[in-house]
Amino acid sequence: MSEPDGSEPVYCSEGIVVLKSRALTDEGWEQRTVSDESRIGELEELYSTMGFETTTTGLDPASFSDACTSCAETACSTYLALFTRKAEQG
Repeated sequence: MSEPDGSEPVYCSEGIVVLKSRALTDEGWEQRTVSDESRIGELEELYSTMGFETTTTGLDPASFSDACTSCAETACSTYLALFTRKAEQG
């Protein structure tokens, strides 16, 4: 849906790149979500019960899009990214 001035809306999740995401992706990790530190443990437990390994990493404020300003600084200090990969059998 376009804004009244004809521009496309910008959402906070656009342009967010997570620290070490390329290295994690190369190791088979898939980014699942970004969440407040107080909730990330619940998500780790949920994914673990479904047979996934989990890991988290912080966010890099320099990697947010230009649409993000002070929100990026705040998110980077209180949010973590959750990555999963299928647990190895054995």
